Amino acid sequence: MTDKSLDRRARRTRKLLSEALFALILEKGYDAVTIEDITRRADLGRTTFYLHYRDKEDLLLQSIEETADELASRVAHLYEEISQTEMNQPPSEPSASASPVLFVFQHAAENADIYRIILRGEGAYQVMHRIREIASRYAMGFLSARFKENNANNAPSIPLEVIANFFAGSLLGMLTWWLESGMPYPPAEMAHMFRQMTFLGLQQAVQPLSEARLGKKG
Repeated sequence: MTDKSLDRRARRTRKLLSEALFALILEKGYDAVTIEDITRRADLGRTTFYLHYRDKEDLLLQSIEETADELASRVAHLYEEISQTEMNQPPSEPSASASPVLFVFQHAAENADIYRIILRGEGAYQVMHRIREIASRYAMGFLSARFKENNANNAPSIPLEVIANFFAGSLLGMLTWWLESGMPYPPAEMAHMFRQMTFLGLQQAVQPLSEARLGKKG
């Protein structure tokens, strides 16, 4: 058997175990799931399980880490493709054609079960924190580039790190509600509504400090 065949078999086995674990967690919660439950659902033996993972926590964390890595990589790649023209659009009119926000909603729809587990914090708080960091990092880079282009000699009225973390928390909150509600709106519509609410609110926050003070005096 070739190395490629072994890799393909290993990937298939890991996928079956991951899917079994996700389904069981959503059915009865992480703490109630046993290795026997997982192998029975995946139709695999315990020996096969232990060839790949130490325990169910190792299976969960590795599976979620793979999803987090994929999200980070693809968002970073998409962010690099955003043109300078798109970066200079007014905050109230963000580009929908190259929107990392849209991608996040699409990625969540494609991986709904694992996102529900992540956002519930089932046995994986550190990975939930990782997803938040990805969103915050994207927002920080986006806002920093936009602000420097338009206001090179001034400071924002609210620190950009505060704005970026507000953005990340809002995005995760909307994702949680959307997934738990059965995804009542398509990803593109959710991304559009989120961008409208977020960027219209941030338009005032990212004003230069001098302009914000003038607004208060007026």
